[in-house]
Amino acid sequence: MISKKLIRFLPVIGFVFFLSCNDDDDGAIEPALFISGDVENLALIYSQTIFDGGSNNAINTFSKQDKTTTLQTFKDGEESPDGFWTIRMVNLDIEALDLPYTLQSDEGAISWIDESVKELQSPCSAADVLCFYSGIGEDEMQITITAVKDGMIEGNFNGRLFHYTINPTITKDEGDFIDVSNGKFVIRYLNL
Repeated sequence: MISKKLIRFLPVIGFVFFLSCNDDDDGAIEPALFISGDVENLALIYSQTIFDGGSNNAINTFSKQDKTTTLQTFKDGEESPDGFWTIRMVNLDIEALDLPYTLQSDEGAISWIDESVKELQSPCSAADVLCFYSGIGEDEMQITITAVKDGMIEGNFNGRLFHYTINPTITKDEGDFIDVSNGKFVIRYLNL
């Protein structure tokens, strides 16, 4: 005979079993809209939660006039410096490309930060110092757009991100870097 306690927990056990069957090989469920990449042996998937341009009206947007695209996802889902991915494309009309298209020269950059994975350098704790990891241009990051349709953009990326410090000059530390592999993005964007 099944105990009454076990009967009460059967729905919970069934739900946990259902979730475990829907996980992919590494246990993470990939959201529908995201930027992700493998960093420091961790798969980091940050979901897109901002669809209205964000506080500066420039997050997940494409400007046909100046041919600038900014895609961004945040670790905690809120606009926050605690963790983010940013992909920026310049001088590129993403809606008029022959796809797939690999960004050339300095058409794109990827920035990332997540101090729970890799801490920033000590000067970065000062209020007037801005720090992040970034790969700029095709020599550091290879970014390929694979689809652009109905306000959605998809692609992949990989390469090396270097530590940058801004206060007020920009300093790139060639000795402090991270390698990113298996980078992917699927983002809904606004036309400005």
